[in-house]
Amino acid sequence: MERIKYFDYEKVAKEMNMPDTTLKKIEKEVKEEFPKDKMMCELHVLRAVRSKYWQKTIK
Repeated sequence: MERIKYFDYEKVAKEMNMPDTTLKKIEKEVKEEFPKDKMMCELHVLRAVRSKYWQKTIK
């Protein structure tokens, strides 16, 4: 069975050259906040990736 994807945040993260470790950290934080709502989880990860805030924390 194929896993349903609501938002392709992984593609956006790759296009923005986000390190995999950073994406995993964001995913973990968001999953803790929305453990039972996959759509909200993916939406918030996408918003975090697109915000570019993560670029300020990585140097």
